[in-house]
Amino acid sequence: MTDKPVCAVVGVGPGNGAAIAARFVGEGYAVALLSRGTGYTAGLAQSIGGSAIAYECDVSDAASITDTFARIRGDLGDVDVLAYNAGSGVWGSVEEIDAAGFEGAWRVNTLGLLLATQAVTAGGRTGCAGRAASPPAPR
Repeated sequence: MTDKPVCAVVGVGPGNGAAIAARFVGEGYAVALLSRGTGYTAGLAQSIGGSAIAYECDVSDAASITDTFARIRGDLGDVDVLAYNAGSGVWGSVEEIDAAGFEGAWRVNTLGLLLATQAVTAGGRTGCAGRAASPPAPR
């Protein structure tokens, strides 16, 4: 556990997720870097320094989210800021988009955000310093 405030960045890749994580480390936060795999995020954790730890998490899977946030709580403490940057999409006309692809994107974009927010506020923690942020949907 750390005495620093904790930020969980969900959906960390080499773009926005890495920039968000680096900014929070620079502001003195311990940062949990969540992505589908730790190949990139393990290296990122070392390069940005501070108290950054990489976690593997599939945000389309409720059990994965629950388990990951339990590990974050054990390693770093309660999450103060949730930055939800995970995203997926399917594009095309109504005739072109299939239900499975649409559902997969919904699970990452919407269900994952709900489940991550619930994991942060688990145990009645309602104010998590209570910040949850998700970038706006692309247009």
